[in-house]
Amino acid sequence: MAVFGRKVHVTETPDVRHITNPDVMHEESDVSVKGVALFVFGLGVFGLITCGVIYALFWYFDVRETHKAEKEFHSPMARLPEERQPPAGIPHLQGAPGDRALDAPDTKDPRYDLQLKPPDEEGKLLRQKYDWDLTHYGQPDPSTGMVRVPIDDAMQRLLQKGLPARPAQPGDPSVIGGMDVPSYASAGRQTEKRDQ
Repeated sequence: MAVFGRKVHVTETPDVRHITNPDVMHEESDVSVKGVALFVFGLGVFGLITCGVIYALFWYFDVRETHKAEKEFHSPMARLPEERQPPAGIPHLQGAPGDRALDAPDTKDPRYDLQLKPPDEEGKLLRQKYDWDLTHYGQPDPSTGMVRVPIDDAMQRLLQKGLPARPAQPGDPSVIGGMDVPSYASAGRQTEKRDQ
C-alpha cells in the first residue's frame, strides 16, 4: 500500500504529530481518582457489613434451631442410636437394633453376641427363659413372698382346692330374657331386649 508514493506497512501506525486541530481537545478530568477510590472503599465496607450481618443471622438461626431441637419431638429415624432406646422400665417392642430384652443378670450369656445372630434369636432366647420359668420352681420374691410354681403343679393344686363360683348379681343379664341393647330403628335412643 502506498501513501503519497511511500510504501507503508499495514500494521504500522502512521505518524500524525503534524496534524493539529485547535478546536477539538480531549477531556483530561473525566474520572476523579479520589471518587473512584472512595467508591471502592465504600463498597468494601458495605460488603464487610453485609458479611457480618449474614454471619450474625446464621449464628442466630443456629442457636434458635438448637433450642427448638431440644424441645420438639424428632422422628425415630432422625434420632441418634442412643436416643432411639426407650427409657428403662417402659414396655417396648423387641428386635430393634440395640434393644436388649435379655439384659437381666440371670439371662446374660457371654457366648451369645446377638448382633451377629438372626433378628429373632433374642426372641427365641426369651421364649426359652419364659418356658423355663413356667416349668420350674423359683425363689421366693422378697417383696411379696410369692413363690414361682410350675404351671402344671399350679393347675393340679387349683383343681384339688376347687374354684369358688361367683354369685349372680342382680343386674346381670340372663340368657333367657336377653339384654337391653340400643335398637337399630331408634338410632340408639331406645333399647330393646335381645339375645346376644
